Parts: sequence; C-alpha cells; structure tokens
Amino acid sequence: MNMKRFSTFLLLSTAFSVPTIAQNYKQDFEKLSTSGDTTKQRVLLAKWEKAKPNDAELYIAYFNYYVSKSKTEVVTINHTANGSNALKAGKNGDPAGYTSEVGYKKEPLNKGFKYINTGISKFPNRLDMRFGKIYMLGENYNYTNLTKELVSAINYGSTIDNKWKWSDNKALEKPEQFMLNAVQEYVAQIYNVGKSQADNIKLISETVLKYYPKHVESLSDLGLAYTLKEDTENALKTFLKANAIAPKDYIVLNNIANIYAKKGDDEHAVMYYEQTLKYGDQEAKDLASAEIKRINSKKPVPKATMPKPATAKTSAEKATNSKPTTAKTVSKTKTDTDKSNSSKSTAAKNTKKPTSKMPSKN
Repeated sequence: MNMKRFSTFLLLSTAFSVPTIAQNYKQDFEKLSTSGDTTKQRVLLAKWEKAKPNDAELYIAYFNYYVSKSKTEVVTINHTANGSNALKAGKNGDPAGYTSEVGYKKEPLNKGFKYINTGISKFPNRLDMRFGKIYMLGENYNYTNLTKELVSAINYGSTIDNKWKWSDNKALEKPEQFMLNAVQEYVAQIYNVGKSQADNIKLISETVLKYYPKHVESLSDLGLAYTLKEDTENALKTFLKANAIAPKDYIVLNNIANIYAKKGDDEHAVMYYEQTLKYGDQEAKDLASAEIKRINSKKPVPKATMPKPATAKTSAEKATNSKPTTAKTVSKTKTDTDKSNSSKSTAAKNTKKPTSKMPSKN
C-alpha cells in the first residue's frame, strides 16, 4: 500500500471557526502561519498562553509552530543529459527539474511533541491531537512509537465509547468508523516499510480485533502480518476466518489464493483465484488471471502484492481543510515484490488526510 506524502503545514488546523467579540487567537495564528511570519507567531503564542492557558487549540498551535520550525528541505537538481543544470529535456525526452526531500530537525520537533503530549493528557478525547502526533511519528519513521500511540488511541476509544472530539471540541459524526478507517490507513503506511513492521501490524490488528472481532479489514491485516513473518498456517487460518465473515471480499479471496499457492496447493489456489475473478475489480481479475496461468504453466510463485484500497479522501485531508465530510478512498495499492501476499488494508482505502498531515473528521 502506498501512502501519500503531505506537507506538514498546519497539521491540526480545521475549518471550524467560531467568531467572537474577543480576539480569536486560533484564526490569527493560522493567518500568521500562512504568511510564514514565525516571529509574530511566537509573540501571538505567548500572548495567547497568558490569556487562555487551558485552551486546547493553544497546544495544537504550539505543535504546528515547532513542526514548522523543525522542517528542513534539501533540493536536488535533476541534471540534463549533457550534465548541465538548465531545465532542458533529457535524452529520453524527460524534462529536467528539481526534486526535494523534506526532513525534520530533532530539537524543535521535540518541543512540538512536548506540547502535543500535554494537550493529549489534558484533552484525551481529542482525536485530532492524537492523530497529529501519530502522523509526525510516521513522517520521522518512528514506527515503534507510532504503533504505541495508535494502540493507545484504540484502547482509550473503547473507554469513551469512541465519543471522540475534533477541532474546537466538535464531536465527530461517525467517530468509530472514522477511527477504524484511520487505523487502516496507518497500517497501510507501515506495511510499505517491509517485513520489519510485521510485529507492529500484528499488534495494531489484534488490538482492533479485541473490540471488533469481526472487523474484516483487521483480520486481513493480521493475516498479512503472519504472511510477512512467513507463518503461512496462521496466515491462512486468519484469512479464512475473514472469508467466513465476508465471502465475496475479493482482497481476502486473493490473499487466500496466494497462501495456497505458496504452500504448493495448486487446486485450492486456483479455486480461490477463480472466486477473485468472479467478485474482484479489474485489477484483481487481471492478477488472478495471471496467477492461474502461472500455476498452469508451473512458473515460480511470485512475491506478494497489496490490492488497491477503496476510494476515499484520506482522513488527514480533513484536518486542515474544513469540517468533516464522508470519507471516500483515493489511494491505490500496488504490487510490492518485497512483501508477502496481498492484504485488505482499507487503511489506504477509507480515510482522509489533510493537506496538513492529519486524519480529519468524518
């Protein structure tokens, strides 16, 4: 599964503005963030903290401020065929240009994490704060702590019946589904890292299943984790359990077929690939058809693939734009020759991401 990369500007901004007679510090901060005037931002934050030290949005603003301060960017010139830096077409007709790589300096970012941690401790039902932190952990490849924070959010959600709040303490319309969709998106992100993330995927999936034992997406994710660990017996057992709940789910069907193919059980592999042909989308059908041909010609078993996710704006898109809307998927998963069998991680399927980095409300 491929996760889109977004700029980190205003990770936790929202579209819920409540005009008041008094100064609206949040709106003023967002305007200054847009202008890039960090000096005035710092002055405003100090004034805001003095006037409203227990304002949840203050902690979010501080987090965004330090994330912005920590951001670095390295620009690389894509040279032309003759080695010049001019923006001319290369020998293959490809345009030359520039690429950039974004990173984050440790110390300013740590200050941001300090503020958002305080915000989460004071306002534990603010899911936007939790997902803002989780997103930045992912941006910094800290998948161990990303997993811990995600598991913590899932567990805490069960204690409040998933009555999550978003920006300005607004209640999410479909908090349970929103959270589950976001979890799937993060599973998709760490899946892209490779086999080293099998235990993290397993822990996240098992945590979800503790509260939602029939959640097909998490069962499929768990099967994927076992597959990455090369535990085909438990992988097959888990995928078959998901199939019993959702017999027409073509991603699960494809996963089962792949496991049987790995085990050398051609008869069952073809049987489930044929089911994939029956219920899958065109991409799944093409894959299943190719696998049936491969099996019939006795070619080597291919590496695993990840199916494309369902359409949906990612959860993060909402956080910076406007108030929650119904999620629909947009991302697609592609074959990953370094990973084991395909998995139904609607992670890339049913959530939204904000241009600011965080899942938004639904």
